[in-house]
Amino acid sequence: MRDQTRGRPRGAVTRRPPDRRERIRATATELFLERGYHNVSVTDVADVLDITPSALYHHYRNKQDLLFHTVLHGLDTVDAMIRDAGGLDEALGSLAALATGPRKVFAAWEREARNLGGSQREAVRERQTEVFARFGRLLRTARPELGAPDAELIVHAVLGAFGSRRRHRIRLPRRRHEQLMRHIGAVIAHGPLPDGGAAGETERPAPAGADLGTGLRRPRRDRILTEAIRLFDERGYQSVTMADIGEAVGIVASGVYRHFPGKSDLLVAATNRGGEQIRAAAQQALLRATAPAQALERLLHAHIAVSVENAHLIGILGTERDQLPEAERTALRRTQAAYLDLWLQALGALHPDEDRAELKIVIHAAHAMTSYVIRSARDRPRPDLSERLTDLATRLLLDR
Repeated sequence: MRDQTRGRPRGAVTRRPPDRRERIRATATELFLERGYHNVSVTDVADVLDITPSALYHHYRNKQDLLFHTVLHGLDTVDAMIRDAGGLDEALGSLAALATGPRKVFAAWEREARNLGGSQREAVRERQTEVFARFGRLLRTARPELGAPDAELIVHAVLGAFGSRRRHRIRLPRRRHEQLMRHIGAVIAHGPLPDGGAAGETERPAPAGADLGTGLRRPRRDRILTEAIRLFDERGYQSVTMADIGEAVGIVASGVYRHFPGKSDLLVAATNRGGEQIRAAAQQALLRATAPAQALERLLHAHIAVSVENAHLIGILGTERDQLPEAERTALRRTQAAYLDLWLQALGALHPDEDRAELKIVIHAAHAMTSYVIRSARDRPRPDLSERLTDLATRLLLDR
């Protein structure tokens, strides 16, 4: 994507392309998602377009403003598709096309919105609430038997699944990929949701500095790591300082350095912990499984349990991998690939004639759906969350 305005002879007339603002935003979106917001500068965006930074500033005040409009554009795009749809199925088709197209709309707001601050973050939150509410009304028109909490759950599940593309690079013919994602959305949106407990408050994990119910406190190193994981997930690795972590634990930054030489060591320790918990849960789940269906069921229950209990940890495994040193990043990729292979073996045994690439996409969609629903439920938790997620994911995996 080149915007030729440099290197012209002196006196030559330079015409500003009418879509330059859109080009800037689209380029920034690609760079933010490829490198991470904090690893991209205004100059980087300008260089890709072959314009000067000052030309970019004609359209956006600064990099934060550029990110803000990038995220809002994604939400506006999704909202327009929902608003213009003649019904739920038409909306699912439009969103599936968007999810498999070149624009990474879902990833932009899911991963990068946390880098916004203050009023901008609140504006995005309000806009997201409007978009999700519109989708919820469309869903309840098609399924009037759904109560508001269940409709909200399904909306987050559908959008979480549609955002799964950022987790993999699996290639399918565009039309087939779109058909598969539309089927995934329809299975989630139209499937029955068995009765469960009413949404409401559920027990929350104890704060990192709390005692263990015996008058004992967790070791300081563990408390530091727990708070670092939470902050990395909520704000993004690059936005968190050692002083932030120390403040969360109730110590000064030098106290953090006594346990971890640097911030990258904290991230390595966090992802190692995540990898170990995933491996242990999978091994335990498969220990006494005697049939593929049972193996898949046990894997699913274990995955949801680990995700619910360690939401922040699972979050950074999906968003902060690229911030790891090369060796640790490679090791984590191998761990995640081995974990995916366990799921593929179990699901493939139940659907031996299915295309393996398509099965992988379905598995990624189930994992992304689970993670997004759990993260979205933080403000309004429901005691039956694990059961409802199990219902949704089971149907998604088995309805072929």
